[in-house]
Amino acid sequence: MSTGRPPAGPAVGRGGAAVLVVLTVLALLAASVAGSAHRPAAASTAPADVVPAAVAAYGGTGTIAVVVAPQQRPVTASGIRAARERAAFASGSWADNGEAAARPFPTASLVKLFVAEDLLHRHRSGAISLTDRDRALLQRMVSSSDDPAASSLWVRYGGPQMVRDVAARYQLAATTPPRVTGEWGETYTTARDLARFLSLLPTVAHPLDAATLLRWMYGVTPTAADGFDQRFGLLGAVAQRPAVKQGWMCCVGGRRHLHSVGLVGGRVVVLLSEVPRGVGYAAAREALTAAAAQIPLPDRPAPGWIDPPPPPAHRAATPTG
Repeated sequence: MSTGRPPAGPAVGRGGAAVLVVLTVLALLAASVAGSAHRPAAASTAPADVVPAAVAAYGGTGTIAVVVAPQQRPVTASGIRAARERAAFASGSWADNGEAAARPFPTASLVKLFVAEDLLHRHRSGAISLTDRDRALLQRMVSSSDDPAASSLWVRYGGPQMVRDVAARYQLAATTPPRVTGEWGETYTTARDLARFLSLLPTVAHPLDAATLLRWMYGVTPTAADGFDQRFGLLGAVAQRPAVKQGWMCCVGGRRHLHSVGLVGGRVVVLLSEVPRGVGYAAAREALTAAAAQIPLPDRPAPGWIDPPPPPAHRAATPTG
């Protein structure tokens, strides 16, 4: 296991009314979610202790990569206040399980986060113009893990380049597009890169786009568009849904992959897992959920962290597509 701070990365300060509006929205949305009865009693457990507990709970089912990290937030103040806020983030805890966290895994559906961020970024910059249908596809792609929606956007907007552009903006050194252009699920990344992406999202992306992507992640449906039960990992271990993205795939290199990433109590949590093909999804799901149950909810977010938003009253309880 290694501990320390996340590598230094770009922080984009934004001024003006738009930033004030979105920060207000994020503040209003920042309500901590309650943990399940299976969670450790010590909600203030440090990430350096959480990571080995999650690895131990996973057991010998397969290989797991774990990262627990702080999420950065936009700093709009100047002078002493800004320095204090930056220092608060710099002192936030980052922990992972060493070599496993640095090992590339096929993303499966986690690449949909990169696609969504890139298209929102390009639309805001004026490079493309997303239609209402495109936005609906993006939401279904993230919340219901809709594969046809992802494939449509991937083909029309240059999928491999989207991965490269996100990797460049967030400085994701180990993230690469698939070798076969159309196989978007075989994009490769590491648990550290995914944690870095989610950690820096509120500062690298425009605040409104970051809030949109987090809202779609919070609106995850219990059942995916293809009928797969998404209640595993973080979504299976937290009583009230956190902001998450789930991923599953079989089989690359004779291996089955099951992933769960998101925000839990203001912490970025990344769980990537790989099991032999002979291990069924039921056993893989159980092991990953056991690992996720070791991630406690802090009594309150550490400075510089953003809690996932509360559930919207209108959120559907069934897949939307």
